[in-house]
Amino acid sequence: MSITEDRKEALVYELGYLVLPSVAEDKLSDTVDTIKGILKKAGAKELDSEEPLKTDLAYTMSKSVGARKYVVDEAYIGWMKFEADGSVLKEVDDAMKLQEEILRHLLVKTTKETVFTFAAAIKAREDKEKALEEAQLQAQIEAQPVEAEKVVE
Repeated sequence: MSITEDRKEALVYELGYLVLPSVAEDKLSDTVDTIKGILKKAGAKELDSEEPLKTDLAYTMSKSVGARKYVVDEAYIGWMKFEADGSVLKEVDDAMKLQEEILRHLLVKTTKETVFTFAAAIKAREDKEKALEEAQLQAQIEAQPVEAEKVVE
């Protein structure tokens, strides 16, 4: 691997974010567009993303916006993967902090390939649960006593 290839790997980042659940679902795309605008303004090139999905949080979080304080136990979770010069990360971070509808965000260095999506994880969990239910049903069927056939003379 050449130095240029190493440098390209180092310039791929992922922005994970939580959107307050008070944002209406039909307005969620506006929030996503705002985030895309922040990245574009910083000179970043979007590589991949996943639309935010509403999920329960592992613990209660709060955010103060002006005189209001939001205390939530669910939020929309989403992410965007982008290429950019490392010097723009502070600009992106500062702009994300100013977004009132963003509960939390996280910037991490990553690889260009997308190896995880929430949609795939949800489908895998549903498939596993369905297979478990089918196995339990099959076990119940097999455990039922078989009636002896009546002999008719």
